Amino acid sequence: MEKDKYWLSVIFPIAAISSGFSVIIPLYILELHGNVIDVSLATTVYALAVIPASLFWGELTQRLKKIKLFIMLSVTGVIPLIFLLYILHSVLLAIIIYAVYAFILTASSPAINILIMNKRKNTVLRSYYGVYGLMSIIGNIIGYLPGVLLFSDVIAKYLLILFAFNTVSIIFAILFIKEEKNHIKNKKSDTIHSLFPVLNSMSKFPQILAGHNLIVELANIRKRKKTVRIMTIFAAIALVNFGMYLFNTSYIPFLYSYKISYSDIFIINLLNGFGQVIIYLIFMLGRAKNTLRHYYRLSTIVRSSGYLIAILSVISLTALLYLNLFSYFVAGIGYALWNISASVIIYVNISGKMEAHYVGLWSAIIGISGVLGAISSGFMSFYAGYMYTLF
Repeated sequence: MEKDKYWLSVIFPIAAISSGFSVIIPLYILELHGNVIDVSLATTVYALAVIPASLFWGELTQRLKKIKLFIMLSVTGVIPLIFLLYILHSVLLAIIIYAVYAFILTASSPAINILIMNKRKNTVLRSYYGVYGLMSIIGNIIGYLPGVLLFSDVIAKYLLILFAFNTVSIIFAILFIKEEKNHIKNKKSDTIHSLFPVLNSMSKFPQILAGHNLIVELANIRKRKKTVRIMTIFAAIALVNFGMYLFNTSYIPFLYSYKISYSDIFIINLLNGFGQVIIYLIFMLGRAKNTLRHYYRLSTIVRSSGYLIAILSVISLTALLYLNLFSYFVAGIGYALWNISASVIIYVNISGKMEAHYVGLWSAIIGISGVLGAISSGFMSFYAGYMYTLF
């Protein structure tokens, strides 16, 4: 990696902590005898916190023009949260901490985005976005790996590992992040800058997964047409997002209810990450030759197939673990196909067409769909059962 890209190494620990929290918080709540409703409340407040946090930190970063300050604030702010989880054992505390974590984590998102965009040449910019996206996913996978190796007192040990990840992120930020305040753009018409909240909100974590390089290259494949159906596109993608929150919020409690070990739950999530990496690499290497419409439809089939395997796994309890390993791997492939194709479809349809208006509207729609999916998942699973929710 070139010297001017060393700062990207901070993405690994930040993404690792993010993925780690997404698994350990549900397990933490369930271990304290919380239920699936409690888990759904944690996911709901997380999704709610990201919405105002994105607006707040984005505006503050633009005003103060202190890139390193906000990245440091994000990575250091996580330390007391991990410490509180370690010494205090409370379901309510875990829910509150997850919301606070979402708010603090998002502080680094606009700063990192601006840092990437400040590269002066388009070739460099595209390269950075491609590297950033892939490093985010690999960082997520790194976050799952320690959980696979833990077999006793998993939660306490994993919290210490998250603390170690956070320490690494602080060291990397101190060493490699440099202020570039003279180059921060104030132009709000910048297409990629204005589209970032849209693409950001489509990720499982506050990090962009579909890189700028992919978006531009794939957008060039498809000629821009009149976008009279933008709202239909928004509604369709928001419905998919609702469905994913509906499934994923209850998925760890579902596995926990069938006595799947913590280690195996981490392995299942790890395979989901591997599925995403495979698709991402295929697109980055230019191996994807079909239309966006084809990949969007294919993502629906693949993702639904993954979910169906998870439902059928209950019929064969002896193969429950293996079927869910395969299920979530397939679902990861489907998610990556959807994330990339949906990102490009949005880019093609709203680029140059009242972007700010559509970005604001879309951010609200995707945020609300995630919140509704998460809260619905908890209550449906608790009162009707996991099978109805997953189905």
